[in-house]
Amino acid sequence: MAIIVNKEEKRRNIALSCRALLLEHGIGELTISQIAKTAGVGKGTIYEYFENKEDIVFEIMQTFIVEHEKRLEEISRSEMSTKEKLFHFFYLLFENETARKHLGIYKEFLAISLMQETKAMLDFSEACRERFLFILNNILEAGVRSGELNAQMSGSAGSLVLFATGVIVDSRLKTCDVKQEIDHLLDIIIVKECK
Repeated sequence: MAIIVNKEEKRRNIALSCRALLLEHGIGELTISQIAKTAGVGKGTIYEYFENKEDIVFEIMQTFIVEHEKRLEEISRSEMSTKEKLFHFFYLLFENETARKHLGIYKEFLAISLMQETKAMLDFSEACRERFLFILNNILEAGVRSGELNAQMSGSAGSLVLFATGVIVDSRLKTCDVKQEIDHLLDIIIVKECK
């Protein structure tokens, strides 16, 4: 009797088994041989499920993004003040060692996508941006309703995502204090603090 393999599940399992490998080596140093060995499959099997290394990286990054998005949604739905929600929205990628490792992979992905601008990378970035805009917009709308934010902040999610992207890019500089930059922005946009 033939064994029926769920291709999507197998693909996801291969990618998930390589998460730590990606965090350890980064995108540039990751090889198909390492991926195959870590996943416990042959190199040929890798190519049955993925077109290339970038395809695997996209799959792994998608798991990181889903986890990040879940955490942002939890923050959005929490009882925290708008200021606290916005702080965590912007600081989440810097808050601990695991988050900083994920951020390192994202920076590497961002650098590659800026240089190559392949359709798949642009589509992936656009999809991520849309999901984060949705969550941020919910935080902003709730802040406007509570009076913590000026009504003009309702349409500012895109500008704030650009701020977040800039913080991510500049965080590599010794002169950029991420926490201080976020606090400064929040001091400007919060009109009333709620406890």
